[in-house]
Amino acid sequence: MKKYFLIVLCVSISSILMAQETQKQKEVGLIFSNLDNFGLTYKTGNNKALWRFTTLFLNGENDESKKDAFKRTQNYFGFGVKVGREYRIPLAENMELKYGTDLSFQYSRSKYELDYTDPDHSDQLDERTIYQPGLNLVFGFNYWLSDNIVLGVELLPEFSYKTGEIIEKGNYYGNGDNDLKSDVSGFNYGLSNNSALLSVAYKF
Repeated sequence: MKKYFLIVLCVSISSILMAQETQKQKEVGLIFSNLDNFGLTYKTGNNKALWRFTTLFLNGENDESKKDAFKRTQNYFGFGVKVGREYRIPLAENMELKYGTDLSFQYSRSKYELDYTDPDHSDQLDERTIYQPGLNLVFGFNYWLSDNIVLGVELLPEFSYKTGEIIEKGNYYGNGDNDLKSDVSGFNYGLSNNSALLSVAYKF
């Protein structure tokens, strides 16, 4: 009977300790890249490991100007998303080390047109569509300002593949009124200015 009681007691204590060690939590916040691109982040899991869902940027531009000789139009649209897993290790009372990985995807489309009213000039066009999937490593630190507010900084070494298409037209490109199409492809890897992120989040 005593042995049975001790076993039950040990299991109960272990369960309590495990419940104290891993606490469920969710976080929502803002992230900043190079202090000019920003996005939203949502994390769910516990205080040791969380799933990360991030939209790094969503931006667009549409600009048009007219003069007697021509009309110039420029527009741009782009977005990026990341999904990954983050692990945390306490370093001090309010400080945590974090590491993990993200799968990422970026899309951008830009178009530049120059339409001349003078028939002696050829119109110009530069249109670019780019797709860029990739993988990011995550390494950084969290500092808890309070029980619910956390500041974070992280480095994201990346490996990505870029693919897409460029369409060009006009004498500037040496092909007159004919469309010149070319494919885009290539690999990117390493660290850049956009590989550092700052974040502020609220835990609930």
